[in-house]
Amino acid sequence: MRLFFSLVFTALLLTDGLAQTRRAKDVVYSASSDWQKVTLRPAAARRPATPTASASVPTPASAATPDEPATAAAPPSSPPTRRPAPAADPGYRPAFTGDFATNRNGWKAGVKGDYQYQIGLGKYNILKRRATQQAAFSFVPLPTAINLNIAEEYTIKVDIVADSGRIPTGGVVFGVRDSTTYSAFLLNGNGDIAIVRMADGQTFSDYMPGDYFKPGVALDKNRNRLIIRRKGDLLHFYINEQEVRSSPYPFKMLSGNGIGVTTTGYWTSFQKLTVTLGP
Repeated sequence: MRLFFSLVFTALLLTDGLAQTRRAKDVVYSASSDWQKVTLRPAAARRPATPTASASVPTPASAATPDEPATAAAPPSSPPTRRPAPAADPGYRPAFTGDFATNRNGWKAGVKGDYQYQIGLGKYNILKRRATQQAAFSFVPLPTAINLNIAEEYTIKVDIVADSGRIPTGGVVFGVRDSTTYSAFLLNGNGDIAIVRMADGQTFSDYMPGDYFKPGVALDKNRNRLIIRRKGDLLHFYINEQEVRSSPYPFKMLSGNGIGVTTTGYWTSFQKLTVTLGP
C-alpha cells in the first residue's frame, strides 16, 4: 500500500514539473544590468485585413450606389459627320468660244478658193484674194451640250471688224447644216442689215425678212457687235446691245446645230465669238 502511494506521489511530482517546464517556455529573462523581468508572449496569428468603411470597391460605371440614383453610361463617341459636298454653282452655264487663238475647233484655214483664212491672236481674219460674187463661209459644229433647238434660252455674240472708217460687211451664221442651209444675221457697208433663212441655197422670207433693211439703230464704223438671243419661242436680234427694228421673230426649228461666219468684204475680222446657254 505504501508503495502505491509512493508511485502516485511520484507521478504527481512529474506531472507538476512537466507543466512548469511548459510554462517556463513563455518566459525569457533579459540579461540587462538591472535584471528587469521581460515577458514575451507569442504573437497572435495575423488575419487578412478587412476593408474599412472608407475603402471603396471599384464598381462598373453603370452600377448605382445605394446613395446615388443610377446614371446612364456615356454613349460611345460617334465618328465625325462629313459635310455634304457643295452644290454645283447655279450660275454655271455651258458655253462655246470660237477660240481664234489655237483653232482647236477646226475652222477653215489657209487659202480656200477666192479667200484666205487666217487664225491667230484671238482673231479670225478673212481676206478676199480676187474679185468675186461668192461669199466666204466657215462654220463648225457646236458641242452636244449646246443644242440650239432644245435650249430655250441662249445668246450668240460676235464682233465684226473692218478697215478703219468702214462699216463691216458680213455676219454670223447659226443653225448651220451645211454651206447652203442655215440662218444668218448680216451687215453691209451701207449700214443695212439682213436676217435670213437659207435652205438648199434659196432664201425664204416666211418668218424672217430675207432681204436687207434699215435696222433702226446706229451702226458704228470699223466695229460692231452682233447679238442673237433666244427667249422661249422668240428670237431677238441686237447690234451693240440695241434691239433692231422688227425684232423679235418667232423661233422655228433650225436645220442644223453649227455656228459660223460669212463675209463678202475685202478684209473682215471676226473676234470674241461665243455661244452661251441661259438668260
